[in-house]
Amino acid sequence: MSRSREAVKPAAKPRASDPAEQSPESVVFEQVDSPPADEQPVDGPGLVEDVVAEQSPESVVSEQVDLSPEDERLTEVRRRVEDLPSDGSIRVVFQPIVDLATTKVIGYEALARFPGDSAVSPRTWFAEAAEVGLLLEIEMTAIRTALAHLERLPHEAFISLNVSPTTAGSEELRDVLGEVDPKRVVLEITENAAAGDFDEVSEAVGALRATGVRIALDDTGSGSVSFNSLFDVHADIIKIDIDVTRGIESDPMKEAMAAALKALADRLGAMSLAEGIETEEELNLLRGVGVQAGQGYLFGRPEAVSD
Repeated sequence: MSRSREAVKPAAKPRASDPAEQSPESVVFEQVDSPPADEQPVDGPGLVEDVVAEQSPESVVSEQVDLSPEDERLTEVRRRVEDLPSDGSIRVVFQPIVDLATTKVIGYEALARFPGDSAVSPRTWFAEAAEVGLLLEIEMTAIRTALAHLERLPHEAFISLNVSPTTAGSEELRDVLGEVDPKRVVLEITENAAAGDFDEVSEAVGALRATGVRIALDDTGSGSVSFNSLFDVHADIIKIDIDVTRGIESDPMKEAMAAALKALADRLGAMSLAEGIETEEELNLLRGVGVQAGQGYLFGRPEAVSD
């Protein structure tokens, strides 16, 4: 049955204060059609869990943080380096150091060897350890390994250990050196490493020298000669870099460099020691300019100490 216009006009809004006075006929409700059951919203606990559970694995996309190439590289470096101090994979070999006048062995340089690809140099391993903050741990592992062989070396020979300025100033190194005869120990500080850390190196060297060890300045003449390094380190031994030694018999400039470094060592009261001697011609030239000591394949390759 149709209704008149007046019949469908909404009734006056009831007063909230007197709902009882309203008759059922006086209130008109607006009805909204309900959505189908499968479209109705779900309320209550378990909403998220239910929705996720109904999704297929392919429909769930996990949020992943992308690392930069540099971050990925450093993560890989740390993974390779961090277990080295504890897994026993760092080995040490020893290269003889001789008196050039007599070729008698007077000492040995301890050289670290790392696992894996031999194309990756020890210098690279140490540089990567420094990048991820593990240089001290790696150097101290190599030093402890080397000193464990000290009593197997000839008693009149010294052992030469490579250290960075950071390690040179560490309590860990001083503690380890306190367990051996300091007169048999030479600590080599690379000139390149010392070049930017004058105050740190000078303070560390002073403390170490007080224990009785000797100090060598490595890589002298490598192309970044720093007189500040010589003055601050007060080296007992100045090591002439292999770049000066190689082919010195046919290069007057290299000969002049070796003679100058030898004269400087004399004035500083230090021993001059040439690295990388491989031929009799190099040996004879270095003897001629007065260099006192040397090392290189001519006298022996780095080798492990036999038990």
